[in-house]
Amino acid sequence: MKSDSDREVAIFAEALEVPPQEREAFLKRKCRGDDHLRRKVEALLRAHDRLGNFLEEPPTGASVD
Repeated sequence: MKSDSDREVAIFAEALEVPPQEREAFLKRKCRGDDHLRRKVEALLRAHDRLGNFLEEPPTGASVD
């Protein structure tokens, strides 16, 4: 059986593949009334959205040789 954190991460990873406008329905289906799980996954999604793609681009003003 998966631990709670494993489940959170698995649902989070799946949610990243779902278009943002469809995530609410996706989370409702995947979390099946588990509000605590849903809040944890939503927090991961918010953090992911805040971070954006900062690791994919060099810092502003940095030279890439």
